[in-house]
Amino acid sequence: METKTDITEERVVELIRLCMSEVDVAISEGNVPMACIITDMSGNILARAHNTQNADNDPTAHAEINALRKLGKLKESRYLDDCVVFSNAETCSMCMSACIKAHIRTFFFGAPAEPSMDPWITMADVAEKSKLPLEIHGPILGEECKNQISQGRSMISKK
Repeated sequence: METKTDITEERVVELIRLCMSEVDVAISEGNVPMACIITDMSGNILARAHNTQNADNDPTAHAEINALRKLGKLKESRYLDDCVVFSNAETCSMCMSACIKAHIRTFFFGAPAEPSMDPWITMADVAEKSKLPLEIHGPILGEECKNQISQGRSMISKK
């Protein structure tokens, strides 16, 4: 996997697994099983978050949006150039657009987009319309992430 970052393949896998750990927190809180980690170009974690839509009664409280908000406050800037997004699943169009607005150009994801995603706009679709050149890598640990998401959805639907 060729990328403009200094992040090794081993570190990429480790970061996707850390996203999966964050998903466990989302599930335990009754939220959608999605998580995000934002790093610098060397793979150092700057922010991590999980989906809190159900807990916050906020349809925009996706993992990536929550991580962007945290990091924006920490950096005191809405521009997050030279940051990298890792998520346990393909980022939705809302979150992808927000990341682009923050000038993030590099993305790694676990599970591929779910057919139930609405609107059905993949990361590649958004990237095609972006004025910024983007790097998108995935799926990484796709089956593991997909299984965790499926199990998590099943668990929260029973609550």
